Amino acid sequence: MGNILSSYWLSTSNDNLISSSLISSQLIHRHTLSTCYDAIFDVSLSSKINSILLSDDGRLRLFNIDLDNGCQLIETTTTNILSTKLLPHEQVHDIQWSTKLDRFLILTSKRLTTFDNENNLINLNLTHEKGSPPFWRMACWSSHLILNLGLGISIRYHRLVSLTSIPLINTLTRSSLGYNNSDLLSSFALSPQLILAINVELNDNRHVIDLYSINDTSKFHRLKRINSNEPCSLDIITSLRNCTWLCKSHWPSDDCLCIIESDGQVNKINLHEQNGYILNLRLLADRSHVVIIRTPNKLPKEIDITELNRIDQAEERSTHGQRRKTIGKLPGNLLLEIYKIPSTLN
Repeated sequence: MGNILSSYWLSTSNDNLISSSLISSQLIHRHTLSTCYDAIFDVSLSSKINSILLSDDGRLRLFNIDLDNGCQLIETTTTNILSTKLLPHEQVHDIQWSTKLDRFLILTSKRLTTFDNENNLINLNLTHEKGSPPFWRMACWSSHLILNLGLGISIRYHRLVSLTSIPLINTLTRSSLGYNNSDLLSSFALSPQLILAINVELNDNRHVIDLYSINDTSKFHRLKRINSNEPCSLDIITSLRNCTWLCKSHWPSDDCLCIIESDGQVNKINLHEQNGYILNLRLLADRSHVVIIRTPNKLPKEIDITELNRIDQAEERSTHGQRRKTIGKLPGNLLLEIYKIPSTLN
């Protein structure tokens, strides 16, 4: 345990390069999506090709990124082929790239799917038991797969062996991790060092980020709690290097992008030409480009809750039955942007 902590909090002067590189990023391609509410996507981490799988107005769309031609997006499969593979009532909850399987994983409320070699969606051998809370989010790195069911009611740790073998290693609950039943565990991120970051909304409405080591599969060891209220409430997006994390503001009115350094310090960054609320962000495998989905314009300080439609209300209610202010339909179609990073983050 001591080695884990000492290696986690080891800070280097290279940490400063992460902030400066992102700040100096230049917009080189912009694509308007059909959707006003979807922001779920991931990028491939394959050395063979750079691609994006995203949920666009409820349809799955797969694009290759042509880095030699201004990062133009080349759609490699038709939306009709992809969309017919999902049941009409299913909503995509998460998309993650699996370095172990070398393909995208798509999570809905009841199943985990992926593509076969002909780009058809197939179900993976992972059971959603009757009466279990819905799949909500997932985190994946190498052979490690962590599923969040019902905003933390259940957390399942699986081992990705193959398309037909995904054994369950451990199951945890809110209480086993020291949370109250009214605490909400929303999104996860998993670093190459097997540090799991969890965005948590506590029952007093405070937002925190809890970091766990999962090297010991029998128990998650909490490393640190980050009270992410300065400069604003933050949500983890992805891990960078040297145990640093890229985050965005939880509420649209705050509208900020931050990096949590390896010593726990939170630094706010501003991207050139970025003029809207960032909903999601990913880095390409070689860290040469960053892909962003954002709103086309800054959002008002207060968003009318009646405008946030097209959300499965049953899955966004707290244990007290109160509706939570979750981002749904937003003013204007969302934008997908690709930025060139002048110095890599390797």
